[in-house]
Order: sequence, then structure tokens, then C-alpha cells
Amino acid sequence: MPIDPHLLALFFVTSVIAMVIPGPDMLFVLGCGMRGGPRAGLLATAGVATSEAVHVAVAAAGLAALFAAVPVAFTVVRVAGAAYLIFLGVQTLRHRRDVDAAPRGSRGGGRISTGC
Repeated sequence: MPIDPHLLALFFVTSVIAMVIPGPDMLFVLGCGMRGGPRAGLLATAGVATSEAVHVAVAAAGLAALFAAVPVAFTVVRVAGAAYLIFLGVQTLRHRRDVDAAPRGSRGGGRISTGC
């Protein structure tokens, strides 16, 4: 199957633009780096890169086709993701006083919190 050169060029330009423009990933990495220092920024970068690699691998494996064939599976994943985000929000609200009480310069014994 031959590839249309016009479509390939358009795909390439769109991909470059999408990669150059900062998005939520970049904001997350910058926020973690500013709050927790270079180590936290590097760990956030590694996490973002890992999630992108997993996303590409799962998409290539045909998960999108599975979700199209079985809409209930997609709903289960969406509900599980929403429940996890709600859990993270509740945990953040519950431990807000712990963060407020900590001195500004402390890093918690060198550990990086999951909530950058």
C-alpha cells in the first residue's frame, strides 16, 4: 500500500507541532521540578515518558479495537480512572494540613511525594 506523500508531510508537520507546544505533561514536569527540585522533575519526566510508551504500546496492541467492539470495557476503564482521581483528590484534601504544617524548605527526608 503506497503512502501518499502529501498526507505523510501533513502528519509530520502536525506531529512536530504537537511535540513542540507545551501541554499538560510539560506543566506537570515543571510544577514538580519547581516544587521538589531537579530530582522530582527528573522523576516526573520519567513517569510521563513511561506513560506515553505504555499508551503507544497498548494502542498498538489493539486496545482501541477492543473498546470499539466492547463499549462496556471502555466504561469500566473510565469509571476506574474517575474513581482513582476522586481517591487522589480526597487523599490530597485529607493530608492538606500535613503539607501546610511542614516547613517551607523541608523535603520530607529526601522522599518525593506522589502528588508533586
